[in-house]
Amino acid sequence: MAWWSDASTEPKRKNRFFIRIGTGGILYSVSSVSKPNVSIETKEYRLINHFYKYPGIPKWEDISIKFVDAGIWGSGAIDTGDKKVETDKRSTSKTLWEMLLSSGYVTPRGSGNTKGSARVVSPEKAAMVGRSFGASSFQIVQLNADGKETEIWTLYNPVIKKINWGELDYADDGLVEYTLDISYDWAELQEKT
Repeated sequence: MAWWSDASTEPKRKNRFFIRIGTGGILYSVSSVSKPNVSIETKEYRLINHFYKYPGIPKWEDISIKFVDAGIWGSGAIDTGDKKVETDKRSTSKTLWEMLLSSGYVTPRGSGNTKGSARVVSPEKAAMVGRSFGASSFQIVQLNADGKETEIWTLYNPVIKKINWGELDYADDGLVEYTLDISYDWAELQEKT
């Protein structure tokens, strides 16, 4: 019997999800996210007249999150090092900028540096994981038709790979989309029934 002929079956839908970061904060301005992908390189060995393939080490691929800026980022806070900034009524562009600064980045003019003098600093993993994301993991949560969690992907040790603040165009009245590309060490799936 096929799933579409069984009225009690509900397939997972793309538009039922949310992202949880830090200590349980939920991102409200997300419009789409790519789920984790893993690739396994294969090793090839020659034995006399034949080649044999063996699995290598799994490598987790980067994910991409798209946002719109509706003046509300989500629940939770960003740790800027000096203080925690609540993100519920923050713009997406400003919050992404604060995530970059929280990672340890300082502009040549000293932006992000409270002392006012420029210093040579680059982002570091511990600051990016702990301050920018609020914890050593974040989750992509899928929901069923009743709003209950069915699938939770936990991504460990996320680091910012790329931030894109979108494009502007006089000929387009669509929403500005921001993109955050994230690398991570590994992911785990938890299914709830």
